[in-house]
Amino acid sequence: MEPITAAAYADLRRRYRRWAEIEADPVSPLYAEWARGIADDEELLSRVAELEGGKRQPNLVFASARMAGVPLAPWASARDAFEANWLAIRAAALSRGTQTNEPLRMATLLPALGDIAGTVALVEVGASAGLCLYPDRWRYRFGPGRYLGASDRPLLETKASASVPVPGALPRITWRGGVDLRPLSPDDAETKDWLEALIWPDAHGRVDGERVDRVRTGIAIARREPAHLVAGDLRTESRAVIEEAARHADRVVVWHSAVLAYLGASDRAAFVNLMGELDVTWVSNEGGSVVPGEDAPWASPSDFVLRRNGIPLAATHPHGRSITWRDDLV
Repeated sequence: MEPITAAAYADLRRRYRRWAEIEADPVSPLYAEWARGIADDEELLSRVAELEGGKRQPNLVFASARMAGVPLAPWASARDAFEANWLAIRAAALSRGTQTNEPLRMATLLPALGDIAGTVALVEVGASAGLCLYPDRWRYRFGPGRYLGASDRPLLETKASASVPVPGALPRITWRGGVDLRPLSPDDAETKDWLEALIWPDAHGRVDGERVDRVRTGIAIARREPAHLVAGDLRTESRAVIEEAARHADRVVVWHSAVLAYLGASDRAAFVNLMGELDVTWVSNEGGSVVPGEDAPWASPSDFVLRRNGIPLAATHPHGRSITWRDDLV
């Protein structure tokens, strides 16, 4: 590997500090403290810098640290554990990817569908273990008295603004499939361990039990009804999976969340063009500037923006905790 330039090193320091401020501070102060700790630690920052570019992101480094046994503790204590376990952290980061699979995101994706008619084949790009391919197997609460789904199903609850159009019924899904560079099998015990390691500590610096429970429930659902997951790059495999999906239902829905940010600008544009070419309903939930097209100036820097066929509809929490319709923001 070529030596890291001084400019690249300084940029990595800025990225960790910005990640702490924009992403971690509002929801996980402990991870914000870890990110600032790395940024201010010459030795550990240099070790992170030696990882391949895509492997340097805080999400991946911190999940790898937890897989390696680093405890959820203030940086003053965790720092020595990072140093002592660095080889294991490095190995985990190099062999894995950021594959957060948060079922709660389905609560912020569903309003974009509305009351979609006919049967649906659901395709997710960046599917991870496919836990977000089962929106019809959950119940949803969008605030007081705003429920969707049968009462005997596990509950997903999000904070929704007044104008969020809660569908009258769940979609009738007859086929589920997805694409991921390295799909995770719900039947593999390591899948559970990795997905739980990717869950950020809560506002008190502890394991987020609610998110852990959702992941475990999602894994159980996915094991009962295996989806058609394809290993490959979404840039080359999406068309074939979508064409297969179209054979199984009246309508194909393609959705994704926190995926396109890992592509370069030209590849994002190519994917947007592909969605325009194919007969699909396309629902994206990505950072505000990630999807080319119409801007969403009403979204904050920490928001994701929910879009249907490229049209911005709402600002959402990246992990599904809230959805605010654009009519309630402009």
